[in-house]
Amino acid sequence: MSKWMKLMMAGVVTVGLSVPAFSQAVNAAKAGERREQRGKAVQKRGEHLEKKGERNEKAGEKLESQGKVKAGEHLENKGERQENKGERQEKKGVRMQKQGERLEKKAATTDKK
Repeated sequence: MSKWMKLMMAGVVTVGLSVPAFSQAVNAAKAGERREQRGKAVQKRGEHLEKKGERNEKAGEKLESQGKVKAGEHLENKGERQENKGERQEKKGVRMQKQGERLEKKAATTDKK
């Protein structure tokens, strides 16, 4: 093989090895964005669950005032569980958003190099 042929082959190999690295950086940015969007959705669901829990607690108190103690207590407990679950979901959503932002930032710094 001549020198020029070796040089060409080296260039082809270099490009072939570097292309997957570029595509991974793009995928990481997209993954970060997806994680961020998912976090927003989870946070929104958590807020919804909290509101639902509050409504159930109020309904439980109303049932207790009507004399239906057992049903009222059941709804109140259910409402508390939903509120706690909602709080956890909100925290999870915030955490996922931060992770997504970090992934995007990491991908952006990798692209610059």
